Amino acid sequence: MIHLVFYTRMGTPLLHQHHMMKVCKSNLRKRLVIIAGAAFMLNLLVSNSAAALSTDRDQPFLVEADSAVVDERAGSTIHRGNVSIDQGSMHIRADEIEVIISEGIVVQIIARTDDSSEQLAQYEQQPDAKERVFAEARKISYFIQEQRIHLSGAARLMQTGDEYMGELVYYDVGKGIVNLKSGADNDDRIKIRYNTKK
Repeated sequence: MIHLVFYTRMGTPLLHQHHMMKVCKSNLRKRLVIIAGAAFMLNLLVSNSAAALSTDRDQPFLVEADSAVVDERAGSTIHRGNVSIDQGSMHIRADEIEVIISEGIVVQIIARTDDSSEQLAQYEQQPDAKERVFAEARKISYFIQEQRIHLSGAARLMQTGDEYMGELVYYDVGKGIVNLKSGADNDDRIKIRYNTKK
C-alpha cells in the first residue's frame, strides 16, 4: 500500500489545479492514495466548516482509494473503490466520494455506496465543545456553504446520545435542527431514540 500524506493549512494550496489527472488501480492488492487537487479542495471543506474541530484544518489530510479522476475543468473529483478520507477528527468512508467545486470553492461532497454493497457510507467528526457526530446512509451529501448534511437510504444520525433514523435525514449543522422523512413502506417509518441519561 502506498501512503501519501500532505500537510495542509488554510489558504495554502500545495498544488496548482489547472490540469486533469486520471489514476487507475494497477492491481487488487495495491491501493492508491490520491491527493493532487483534492488536498487543497478538501482542506477548504474542513476549514470552512463550523462543525469541524478547530484544529482539524492544521492536520495532515489523507485520501485512500483504488482509483480517482481529478478534473478541474469539470469541477469534480471522483474517488472510487473503498475510499477513505481522514483529516484530524473528520473521517469519511464510502465506495465512492465525489467533491464538487464552484468558482474555486468546495460547495459539496458526496459519499455513495454501491447498490450491491452491504456497507453504508459513513461520516463522523468531532465539533468544538460538542459530542462527536456520526452519520451513515446509502448516500451522504454535505453542502459546505449551507452547513447541511443530507442522508438518504437507510439513513442514521447520532449526536449527544440521540439517534435519528429514516429513509431521509436532513441535518442543519449550524442550527442543530434534524428533519426526518419516512419511506413509502410502513417499515420505513422514522425512528428517534432519545438518550434520557443526559
